[in-house]
Amino acid sequence: MNTLNENRSSTPVLGIKDKYLDQLHSDFLLLSEVVLTQMIKAEELVHDNKNKDLVNLLKHNEKLINSLDITIKEKVVNAIMLFTPRASDLRRLMAYHDMTISMERVGDLIENISLALQEMDFSIQGFEVYKRLLVKMFTQTDKMLRKAVFAFSGVSHEMAYDTILMDDKVDKLERKIERKLAEDFNNQALTSQGLVSMMNLNS
Repeated sequence: MNTLNENRSSTPVLGIKDKYLDQLHSDFLLLSEVVLTQMIKAEELVHDNKNKDLVNLLKHNEKLINSLDITIKEKVVNAIMLFTPRASDLRRLMAYHDMTISMERVGDLIENISLALQEMDFSIQGFEVYKRLLVKMFTQTDKMLRKAVFAFSGVSHEMAYDTILMDDKVDKLERKIERKLAEDFNNQALTSQGLVSMMNLNS
């Protein structure tokens, strides 16, 4: 009889925990979706870096990312305190915590890139060609980030390995831009706007 009563009393707790963890997962998916959207919108700035609506959307999404970052980390702490999770659940909770930190950092990087793009002028002679390289880098980074999120959500070791390989490709593109800048503008006198564009491309 006592065992039956214990099972009945534990069932609601289990249901609450599952719902709580499901909500945590939903929050993380929303965070991932917003960050991935930021990547796409930042790429659009390469072609139209004076678009006020686009800039405002990026600012709005950055605030949403910061809010979700706080919410998810608080929920992880609360889950540990409320449910005393088993080892497997605890690992999953800490994974959400660590991935959230990483996604928030990506959001910060996208914000910095967006600010840099707004200061650039690709109409200056010699800079138009860098649009193609930047778009290629955005495309590779977007694929890498999506694979990272899918690898985490689906616990796919294969996608995790692909993410590592794609990171090398993005690094190679960055080095290519650095070398090309050195070759294209060696011993050339640049205007102040040209210098700003060059510094932002090289940052």
